Amino acid sequence: MGALTNSTRPEEGRVKSLTNGDVTWVDISDPTSPDLAKLGRDYQFHPLDLEACVSGRQLTKVEDHGEHFFIMLNFPVADSQGIISSYQVSMFLGKNYMVSLHPASCKAIAELFQSAKEDEQRRGALMRSSTYLGYRIIDGLVEGVFPILDSVQENLDAIEANVFDEKKSSADAINRARRQIAILGRIVSPLKLFLPEIAKAQKDSEEDLSIYFSDIDHKVGNLSATVNEMKEMVEIYKDTDFVISSERTNTVLSILTILFTLTIPATVISSIYGMNVPLPGGWDFGVTGPLTFFGPYTSLMVIFVAMLIPALVMIVYFRRVGWF
Repeated sequence: MGALTNSTRPEEGRVKSLTNGDVTWVDISDPTSPDLAKLGRDYQFHPLDLEACVSGRQLTKVEDHGEHFFIMLNFPVADSQGIISSYQVSMFLGKNYMVSLHPASCKAIAELFQSAKEDEQRRGALMRSSTYLGYRIIDGLVEGVFPILDSVQENLDAIEANVFDEKKSSADAINRARRQIAILGRIVSPLKLFLPEIAKAQKDSEEDLSIYFSDIDHKVGNLSATVNEMKEMVEIYKDTDFVISSERTNTVLSILTILFTLTIPATVISSIYGMNVPLPGGWDFGVTGPLTFFGPYTSLMVIFVAMLIPALVMIVYFRRVGWF
C-alpha cells in the first residue's frame, strides 16, 4: 500500500507525511472529501470508515479489519470561557503505517508531528513502530484531559467556598459545573470502555507494548474515577444549595407572614374607624365630641393602643408555640 505523494504534503498544509524506516505517518487536519477519496484509493480503507471520519456524529469505536485497526476517539477541549466541547480523532493503524485525521485545532497531534519532523532522534524513538506511534498519540491526548479536569476541580472548590453562605446563591455556578462534568463523562466513559480493544492493535507489533497500553488504561481509570467523584460532589453542592435556598425563602416568607399577621388587628380597627358612622371616641356629627381626657389626641392614642394590644398578644403566642 502506498503513501500519499509528496505533492500532497506541503511544508505547512493540511496533509503531511513522515517516514522513519518502514513506518509511515500520514497526518491530515480538517480532512476533506478529496483527501478521504485519496486515502481510499491508496490504502483501500472501507468507505463507511472514511465517511465516519467527517460525519460529525462523534462516535467512539474500535474495529479490527484484519490488515488494519480503525479507531475513532473523542476528547474534550475548553475555550477561554471554560466551556467544554469535544473533538474527534480518527486513526487507521496498519502494520507499517498510521493515518491520523483530526481538526486543525488539535494542537497535541500537530506538535507531536512537528517535533518528530524536526528532530531525527525523536522521530526514530517515536516511530519505532506504527502501534507505538498510535500509543504515543493516544497517550498525549489523554494527558491533555487532566488540565481540563483541574480547571473543573477549581470551579468546584470555588463553589464549595460559597455554597454554605446563606447570603449567596451558587445555582448558576453549579449548573455550569454539572454541564462540564456531564460532557466529560460522555467522553471519558466510552474511552475507558474501548481501551481494551485498542490494546489489541499491538498484534502486529514485534515489541510487547502491553505495559504502555496498561499505563493509558490506568490514566483513563483515574480520569473516570475523578469524573465520577466530581459528579457526586456537584450533586451534593446542588442539594445543599437547594436546601439553603429553600430555608432562606421559608425564613423570608415566615417573617413576611408574621409581619402581615401582626398588622391585621390594626387594619381591622383602622377600617372600622374609617367608616362614616357614629363610633366610640369618634366624631358623631356634632352630637358628641372625641375623647379628651388625655388631651386633644386621646382618641388617636386609644386607637393605637387598641391596635397594639392584639399584636402583642399574637407575638407572645407565636413565641410560645415556637414560630419564631
